[in-house]
Amino acid sequence: MSKGGSSAPSPDPQIGQAALKQAETGEKWLQFSQDAFKVSTERQKELDALTKKVTEQQLGLATEQANWARTDRDRYEKTYKPIEDSFIKEATNYATDARQNEAAAEARADVQTAAANQRAATERASASMGVTPGSGRFAGVQASGDMAATLAEAGAANSARQSVRDKGLALKADVVNMGRGLPAQAAGGAGGSVAAGATALSGNQASNSQYLASTNIMGQGYQGAMQGYAGQAQTLNNQYGLQLDAWKAEQSLKAQNASGIGQFLGSVVGALPFTSDETKKENKTEIPEGEALDAINNMPVEEWDYKQGVEDEGRHVGPYAQDFQRETGSGDGKSILPQDAIGLTMKAVQDLDSKVDRVIEAIGLGGASSAPVKKQKKAA
Repeated sequence: MSKGGSSAPSPDPQIGQAALKQAETGEKWLQFSQDAFKVSTERQKELDALTKKVTEQQLGLATEQANWARTDRDRYEKTYKPIEDSFIKEATNYATDARQNEAAAEARADVQTAAANQRAATERASASMGVTPGSGRFAGVQASGDMAATLAEAGAANSARQSVRDKGLALKADVVNMGRGLPAQAAGGAGGSVAAGATALSGNQASNSQYLASTNIMGQGYQGAMQGYAGQAQTLNNQYGLQLDAWKAEQSLKAQNASGIGQFLGSVVGALPFTSDETKKENKTEIPEGEALDAINNMPVEEWDYKQGVEDEGRHVGPYAQDFQRETGSGDGKSILPQDAIGLTMKAVQDLDSKVDRVIEAIGLGGASSAPVKKQKKAA
């Protein structure tokens, strides 16, 4: 009747194999990541060399452009700017009122000189034709000439002033156009230098990003390996936890059954011993497996008190004779023979033990440590 279940069950080998496969998958993932990282590292060397070459060229161009910009700016500051300043000053001060008046005076003087020459020529021409300077005819010709000279003098003065103003504006425009391009050219050179530097920096950053991406492969590989180990440990722990739970439940059930049966048998046997020698018995019939357990399950087992004047009038636990007769066919429906109650209970325990063994086998926990010890029936 005893069972060798004092030790915990052994793990199921198939679950252990599955856990090992999970760990092996993590190892393969790690190996793949290491191989991929090695290939990426070799390719990265070539990319780094090319990136370095291009970066050096770009930085060299940036340096040259920066130098050109500084040279152009220095030339502008030292050469053109002083000329511009002088030219600006001269142009700004060129069309002054004094210069305009001076030009107008020069224009009038030129007109007056021309008019005097014209008058002398007219007098010589009139004298040759017999016209005297004091005559009225000569005075009319002279007045006409003087009027024309006056008009010519005024027009020449105005033209001279306007010419001075126009020239002053033209000089200012020349000054503006002269210096307009150099600062822009220097700024463009500086901008080109910055752009080349930014391009070099961008190339290096791209190369570094690619290298960092390759290192992520290693990180993923190690992560996969750790996940494999973690999964292995979790699977084993879960599996062993289930085994321990089942083993504990089995031990608890056995302890409860043993305690209940012991108490029951102790009370019954102590109250009324009976003969149980196998040689004293006949008409032996095996009880089909499960019937005894079904009979007990179908009988209410309650706690109750004997009525006054009945038996010991004490409080007890047990079934009722009517239910016992209905389920087993034994007894008179008013009392239960101790040997029948003990026999039925022992057969039910055997049924229950067989059921527990089947449950353990079904969930894959049947190991050497939990296998039942079956005793051979003695020959009748």
